[in-house]
Amino acid sequence: MSFKRCGMAAMLVLASTVSAAAAVSIQYSLVPVGGTVYRYVYTITNNAAPGSGASVQLFDIFFETALYLEPSLTIVSPASLATQWSQVLLNSLPGIPAAYDALAITGGIAPGATVSGFSVQFTWLGSGTPGPQSFQVYQPGTFALLQTGVTFAAPVSVPTASAWSLSLMGVALTLAAAYQMRARSMPAPVRSTDPSSLV
Repeated sequence: MSFKRCGMAAMLVLASTVSAAAAVSIQYSLVPVGGTVYRYVYTITNNAAPGSGASVQLFDIFFETALYLEPSLTIVSPASLATQWSQVLLNSLPGIPAAYDALAITGGIAPGATVSGFSVQFTWLGSGTPGPQSFQVYQPGTFALLQTGVTFAAPVSVPTASAWSLSLMGVALTLAAAYQMRARSMPAPVRSTDPSSLV
């Protein structure tokens, strides 16, 4: 095979890997419960264009037992998800971490769609705060691996000032500016040089 053909083949493999890697994304929000107990709330997005690709019907999110206390893992998803998804916790095996496994009962997550609310509570064993996890997406029935990836944190929203507080700040700044302008426009007091005025 020529160098040019090898290069083209490598580019095709890379392009297919990149598109596959972007097919499903899993975002998490970390909710502190108390002490070292936390909750992950997951949002799964099928990034395939609407009308193309397949629905997401089976995925696993992994919990390394050195970081997550396995007996503490508890599914706390809302009841509304239970009618659409079968959710189980898979015990760890030698060399394989524990996993949160979700299988669609109905149609799954269609291309271009997002589903939120998948949630697992746990006791954290690591230092700092819990972070990203690895996940895998499978073809239900055959269990063929479709994608591997890593979850990512939801952006933290910065609280914005209310309209009322901004209005008060504007009034305060206007009054301060008016006071400074008035102080500058007033003539400076004249100091007397008459020595008798000092007595």
